[in-house]
Amino acid sequence: MSSAAARRTTPEPDLLARLWWAGLLRGSTALVLGGYTASQTPSSSAAVARTSAAYWVVDGLVTMWASASIATLPLNRLVLLLRGCLAVGAGLVIFGLPLGDVFGRWHPGQLLSLLSPATLLLAVIALQIVAGAFDVHICLAIRRRIPGEWSVALGAALSVVLGVIVAATLAAPPALLGRTLAPSAMAAGFGILTRTARLRADRESSSLPAYSNKG
Repeated sequence: MSSAAARRTTPEPDLLARLWWAGLLRGSTALVLGGYTASQTPSSSAAVARTSAAYWVVDGLVTMWASASIATLPLNRLVLLLRGCLAVGAGLVIFGLPLGDVFGRWHPGQLLSLLSPATLLLAVIALQIVAGAFDVHICLAIRRRIPGEWSVALGAALSVVLGVIVAATLAAPPALLGRTLAPSAMAAGFGILTRTARLRADRESSSLPAYSNKG
């Protein structure tokens, strides 16, 4: 029983390596986007939405890449691939939408022309909420394999926060959104990178006992 439990909770080097790279990319992206937003007040709600979209695209690509290690988790690889596709799709839709018209100055006849972009924007926000359910499932599976691992949970939390911020672009001023996005992204990025540094140490230490036990 004890040896079986140990096998379930001992991190595998391949999984740790991919989580390390994933955390490094997610954390660096969050820090860069947060720092960029803090350095200058967003000029429009469209800029805030596209900043969030940039993180979603990186997050989705990293998730799809990390799905190659799914064999080490009690989780279907399709779950990670679908989660990654949702994030990338949401980000690309926002980049493709005419947000300048959505958040621009009002003019007669604008309502009809904005129905489709506004509907797509709301659909993207809904997709990110759905993606949050996938994130909970993924985080629980990883924590069962690596007790105390929370870098993935931080990245998931940031993704949800960005979804709320994008939803708020329909009503809140850009300056307020920027003051919310910047500290959130930087705090999450710092936390992800801090835990990622620990993952590297965990990977090195987890391989040492295996060799000493064989001896």
